[in-house]
Amino acid sequence: MGKYLMGLDNGGTVTKCGIYSLDGQEICVASKEPKLFTPKPDFTEREGAEVLAVNYEVIREALKLAEEEVGMRPEQIACIGLTGYGNGICLVDNKGTLTRNAIVSTDDRGTEMVAYYREKGIEKEVYNYTRQTMWSAMVSSLLSWLCRYEREVVESSAYVLGIKDYIRYHLTGEFQMEFTEASSSGLMNVTTHRFESEVFRLLEIPQCEVLMPEIVGCDEVSGYITEEAARKTGLSVGTPVAGGCFDVDGAMLASGILDEQTLCMVAGTWSINEYLSPEWNWGYRKTTNSVSLSYLPGYYLVEESTPTSSSNLAWFVEEFIKVDRKDCSQEELYAYCNEAAQRIKPEESEVIFVPYLFSSATHPDGKGSFLNLAGSHTREHLIRAIYEGVVFSSARHVKMLKAGNREFALARLSGGLTKSEVWTQMMSDVLNLPVEVIKVEELSALGAAMCGGVAAGIFENYREAIEKMVEVEKCYEPNPEVSEIYKRKFARYEQALRAIDYFCEEALL
Repeated sequence: MGKYLMGLDNGGTVTKCGIYSLDGQEICVASKEPKLFTPKPDFTEREGAEVLAVNYEVIREALKLAEEEVGMRPEQIACIGLTGYGNGICLVDNKGTLTRNAIVSTDDRGTEMVAYYREKGIEKEVYNYTRQTMWSAMVSSLLSWLCRYEREVVESSAYVLGIKDYIRYHLTGEFQMEFTEASSSGLMNVTTHRFESEVFRLLEIPQCEVLMPEIVGCDEVSGYITEEAARKTGLSVGTPVAGGCFDVDGAMLASGILDEQTLCMVAGTWSINEYLSPEWNWGYRKTTNSVSLSYLPGYYLVEESTPTSSSNLAWFVEEFIKVDRKDCSQEELYAYCNEAAQRIKPEESEVIFVPYLFSSATHPDGKGSFLNLAGSHTREHLIRAIYEGVVFSSARHVKMLKAGNREFALARLSGGLTKSEVWTQMMSDVLNLPVEVIKVEELSALGAAMCGGVAAGIFENYREAIEKMVEVEKCYEPNPEVSEIYKRKFARYEQALRAIDYFCEEALL
């Protein structure tokens, strides 16, 4: 019987289970969206029992689909790789039960802790160990907030886990945190590869160090499917489960990146922009979100990201396009957007859209806006402006990643944006780089499955996994003339960001 690999991805929006052949063919993907609760403004949480139920359901559905598609049986799964959104936090007791709802990585309650540590100069001291600029949903920020406002919950907890590590326990019975996620938690010393006592002391939460679990490598077997998990999922008892990786690492691995010159970009809910580097000794700076340990031994993953991507178009479609096209499918609605964006040439519109509907990449109080509107502008102009604004946001992140005269030879792009050839070509033109799109859509799940392939000994290393499982579907080449137009428009976009900063500062007066 042939072997297959499974990748289980607990994303910020959707939970997905993909099954892949050893040559990288996506046999099937099952997905479901668990409910998101907002108990207070800027708080985002999920209930533990439902998260588990959704994971069990997508695994069962994927197994069913794979049987229908290729006749696969559960015992043919060679290994399962886990991935998911990084940070957020799951506090559990010693039986793996959440002691409060899981906090998702879009949560903003930790902002006050970040401000406190920054004002006191503590963030700079912590950075010497973690190489992480603090942000609101980082494990360290949330754990500090919980110690301040929900101390009894922390005291009743036995472990701090990431979302995929919470799932890991319920599949294998093992309390562990995977290596790449641990390094992005704001609590690990990236030199020693261990949680750092001095960081807990500096953050004034020394009592929480005992809550940190064992760290497991991406391509190590972390445990095996238990009898209880087998009953709930349909998987075979004893199937190995790999450590897996943070979803940004999974997307990069599934993009086939093992070098420093290839830029990895994921444009979905978040605009994620990243590259690999053997260097780590940067001084403290606020311009780069994070420097975490990567799946590739000896390399760091340098990342710039904010939730300023294609979800901005999803909002516009829902609120302003769907209203008079209620009988249209989602595919038809987005096809209309592509046609509308194409009808307006880049030099024909000066409308600038700042894609801050869900989060700001500059001023913390910045919100989304259209600038430079005139009475002659139509809905098509606004759609084009949204397309451009989302791409400009990615380009600004890339500009910061290029600090120090770093250059990239090409970009590998994934996420919902790649479903639009118009949008993908725009990304190539704005960056003035060739942009390659990978054949498989669910890259983070594929990357997790590839970790599983190495863990199970199917592949000797990541290079072999990439050679066997990664295929480029299409390459978009930049148009030099259009790139020049976008160069000027991008400068205007950066002026718009400064205007947002000024507006927010004036509002505080």
